[in-house]
Amino acid sequence: MASTDDVSRIRAKLERCPPGDDGRDVALYDLASAHWERYRKEKEIDDLNEAITLQREVLELRPLKNDDRSKPLNGLASYLVHRYDSQGAVEDLEEAITLGREVLGLRPLGHRVRAVTLYNLATRLKKRSLREAKTSDLDEAIELLREALELCPSGHPHRSSPLCEFVLCLSIRYKIQGAVNDLEEIVTLRRAELELCPRGHPDHARALHNLACDLRRFAKKTAICYLEESIGLLRQAVELRPPGRANRSSSLHELALCLSDRHDEREIVDDLEEAITLGREALALRPPGHADRDESLHNLSYNLRKRFVRQATIHDLEEVIELHRAALELRPSGHQHQPSSLRELALCLSNRHDKQGAVNDLEEAITLGHAALELCPPEHVDRGVSLHNLARDLRRRFAKEHVIDDLEKAIELLRPALELRPNGHPDRSSLLHELALCLSNWHDKHGIVPDLEEAIALGRAALELCPAGHPDRGAVLYSLACNLRKKFQKLADMPRLPGANFLDRAASAVCPKADVASSLFELSLHLWDRFQQQAATTDLDDAICLATYALELRLPHEDVSIAGGFRGWPREQTQKNLSRVVKRRIIYVSL
Repeated sequence: MASTDDVSRIRAKLERCPPGDDGRDVALYDLASAHWERYRKEKEIDDLNEAITLQREVLELRPLKNDDRSKPLNGLASYLVHRYDSQGAVEDLEEAITLGREVLGLRPLGHRVRAVTLYNLATRLKKRSLREAKTSDLDEAIELLREALELCPSGHPHRSSPLCEFVLCLSIRYKIQGAVNDLEEIVTLRRAELELCPRGHPDHARALHNLACDLRRFAKKTAICYLEESIGLLRQAVELRPPGRANRSSSLHELALCLSDRHDEREIVDDLEEAITLGREALALRPPGHADRDESLHNLSYNLRKRFVRQATIHDLEEVIELHRAALELRPSGHQHQPSSLRELALCLSNRHDKQGAVNDLEEAITLGHAALELCPPEHVDRGVSLHNLARDLRRRFAKEHVIDDLEKAIELLRPALELRPNGHPDRSSLLHELALCLSNWHDKHGIVPDLEEAIALGRAALELCPAGHPDRGAVLYSLACNLRKKFQKLADMPRLPGANFLDRAASAVCPKADVASSLFELSLHLWDRFQQQAATTDLDDAICLATYALELRLPHEDVSIAGGFRGWPREQTQKNLSRVVKRRIIYVSL
């Protein structure tokens, strides 16, 4: 490390080499290096600025494009990157990249430090890609690192740095583009790394942990078997990182994530309980001030909320809210994960409002939802869920306060959200259902028939995406049934059935399913009678539809399949009606 005495001594040497002296460029270079070393030790920005100025003078004295010029070019580029990291001036990074390209041009294939030069340029391009979201920079960085790895084959003493950077760049690109090929290559490299770090190697636990993390991501894209492998690797890593060992918290954290994922796939309660236990241990190892404490807070709260959804234990929800508030304090404005913390806290407050009816919880959920949406501009990966959650809470407030602006805004939010959830998206059915609810409420307010028709069409689409056994099928069917009841009761010759505004009552769980089922049943009978008089196939189709829905609404909770058999006296009359109209439909079509 250079000291003040070293800088003074080398400066004196420079003074003995006035402009025009053959050794002046060397003296300038040595003085720049001395200022750089002192900057690394004392972090005084004046030293870094002086080193940059001196290297520029060296380059003026070495205009020829040869190896003598590449060394100060490389030094100046390195100093500029460090100043960019310290002060954030984009022009420093831009110049460092330009200089790096020039250095690479002076170090062709076969040059002894070409691999290092490729690595340096790649790291700078990665920095710019992260700052400006330029995937072209990331693509170029990956290709440069691929070449650097070819120059540093397995066993090369300098292979580890470009390998780690290569995996990091592939991981970043995978997060942006989701290309399975990138993830496959990452896993392959991680497996090779593990082979080079067998049991007993000081980096064995790290290699296990890294491979497990990437296998978990791979499992989400391919097969559950990779998740099983990931869990096995992480259990080994945890054993190799006993209490008191560094990085134990990270392996506990990742193992909790994997077990939570497996719970989602297989609904094994023990997996969720273990994930919560591991999450608590990881959090205890990340006290206030730890760089990753916010992740542990978020992960533990996420799993506790899953248990709340399953068991409806209010103290879990209370703890989740406190954990999310603590995480949000560690994710201030500008933090990349602040939108997710805002959204998750809003969701939990909305859940508590549903359980306890506290208006303040719903108001805060809406405020947080607005804040989360503002941080998720178009093209943001979480914009769809932010639109959906806010719209749902606005509809809930409308149901309480009947402010039409809330309902109008909810509809405006749900339409673009639906565009972000195309066919095949796992959340499309819930969005269709939510928009159907809003349009039905809008129809109740304004009496616009096309709104009710659209609500029914959306409800049918949602029901198709919720087959027998789907957890949301009951709610979707119930809402659709209520809307069909509204539609047919508006017809002039339909029987007037008791009760008003069934959909609002259904949403608040006040209207029993049996009431809706009975209404649909009576309407289906009337349509059947009208078909026998007028022979309109639409009446026959509608009668079958209403009777089918009525029957399913009467089925036991554990058996929502229409084809699953007709059991119990409450369904007998509906069954007979359905059988009769289906048979008549077959005969009619065959004529």
